[in-house]
Amino acid sequence: MIVIGVDVHKHSLTAVAVDELGRALAERSGPVEGTVVAWARSLGADRLWAVEDCRHVTRGLEQTLLEAGERQVRVPPRLTAPQRRRGRVRGKSDRIDALAVARAFLQEPLLDGPRAGEETLRELKLLVDHRDDLVAERRRCQQRLASAPARARPGHLRCRLVRSTARSGLTGSAGSSRDANRPHRCGSHATSSAAAGH
Repeated sequence: MIVIGVDVHKHSLTAVAVDELGRALAERSGPVEGTVVAWARSLGADRLWAVEDCRHVTRGLEQTLLEAGERQVRVPPRLTAPQRRRGRVRGKSDRIDALAVARAFLQEPLLDGPRAGEETLRELKLLVDHRDDLVAERRRCQQRLASAPARARPGHLRCRLVRSTARSGLTGSAGSSRDANRPHRCGSHATSSAAAGH
């Protein structure tokens, strides 16, 4: 079987074909929407494309391969780094990256690939994920509102307001004499203005 590793950029790609031992057989560079499929068919019937999983860049190539009936898998970027380190040639280039992608698949042959209709399912998943985020945020807001009264002691604020009013002398003289011996309840404690002076 021939494995074609592909390093894809926005407007171009580099493809390297390797055998089952990872030895490079052929390579090709050119535009994404070019004759790369015809070139691959000239290499042999038993072939498979290994494309690095960067879907914002590789979506066009994946769609082209699906329409052409080509077999393909997605190779996670984390699997290609060890292959680059094992290579005899140091540095980084499109050819080295494409070769690393192909050899990474040979090490992990059970990788999955794109399917027809996958884009529609992906868009639906994004909508469902967004809805779940909104529901979770609403739940957090409800929990914060529900816990707010528990943090505040109802009698505490009323008690401080009564004492502050008494100290500032905002009540009239008649009201002061009338309320002098009236106990002020603050929560569960009863105090009188006469006892407050001691």
